[in-house]
Amino acid sequence: MLDLALQKLVASRRGSPRILRPSRLESAPARVSVVVPCYNYGRFLPDCLKSILTQEGVDIDIIVVDDASTDQSSQIAHRFTDADSRVKLIRNSRNKGHIETYNIGFAQATGTYVFLLSADDVLTPGALARAATLMEMHPTVGFAYGWSVPFTSILPPARTEARRWTVWNGKQWVSALCRRGGNVIRSSDALIRRSVLEKVGGYRKDLPHSGDLEWWLRAALVSDVGIVGGVDQMYYRLHGSNMSRVQYGTTLINLEETKRAFDAALTAAQDLDLRRTVYQTLARQALHFAIADFMSDAGGSGRVDSYKSFALRLDPKVAESREWAALERRRKAGIESARRNPIFLGREQVRMFSGKLGWRLWRFTGM
Repeated sequence: MLDLALQKLVASRRGSPRILRPSRLESAPARVSVVVPCYNYGRFLPDCLKSILTQEGVDIDIIVVDDASTDQSSQIAHRFTDADSRVKLIRNSRNKGHIETYNIGFAQATGTYVFLLSADDVLTPGALARAATLMEMHPTVGFAYGWSVPFTSILPPARTEARRWTVWNGKQWVSALCRRGGNVIRSSDALIRRSVLEKVGGYRKDLPHSGDLEWWLRAALVSDVGIVGGVDQMYYRLHGSNMSRVQYGTTLINLEETKRAFDAALTAAQDLDLRRTVYQTLARQALHFAIADFMSDAGGSGRVDSYKSFALRLDPKVAESREWAALERRRKAGIESARRNPIFLGREQVRMFSGKLGWRLWRFTGM
């Protein structure tokens, strides 16, 4: 019932994607090259490689690119290359960083499709075949992604039967992403057609923090986008810095890096309207962060003012927005008064409901 209601909501929106029933592929298995960049993740590498080697319904080869690790990564990778001819190891003579390491792996890919999987992550059973089948059935789709399940040490159960396919016109997907103001693909969780990869090129070295977002934008500007829905495609490992709570400095940096990614992709596409849209979205996001920071009493006026400065730089008219007025009302009332005021609390509940609806739509349409 919920899926039907969401499908009707999606269909009513301008520039909506096509929601399709998954099909079965009768032709020969697709060839997929999986690039596995690794830097000091030797302890995670066996689980990663086993999850690829046990994929059914596709013809795979694996390219492990060890970025001059100082642990046992290369030795562990060699155990797999010795045991299985489908696994190849490339070892950088010096540490070149993640962007160049990705691109080294891409240059060696020979499959019809390419998947980039970090050495600390794990594929769910059947993930590559599910994405490849969608793309085989819809040749205009340049890349396809799905849902990623976070985990720490024990893998939770995975959903492995796709319930729907969503196919977006690439430029409409980019437009929707501009209205959203951020990435919807966790890590590198997408299968890309190698012909599209060769057309758009690899990751940009000047975008080490948001290169994945810019890459997907660039690919979507030349092809359609597919989403494998109602299923889990990848396990995304949480550890170290991934588990830390996002702090003020990181949040503002993320906003700046997101802006840089959109700037790079949309400037190349010469689309000023979309860039204006994403600037407006990022400006409002900054004000939402400012409100949250103020209400938590975590940042003080200096942090709030930094968010406001960022918002004004991107969109001077944001000073006339509801978000700006909401922030100023709270600042005028003071933290304690704002926390007790039922008007502010009611508005927060409305915003939380809107956020939950947006999350459900994201799960349903991939956007």
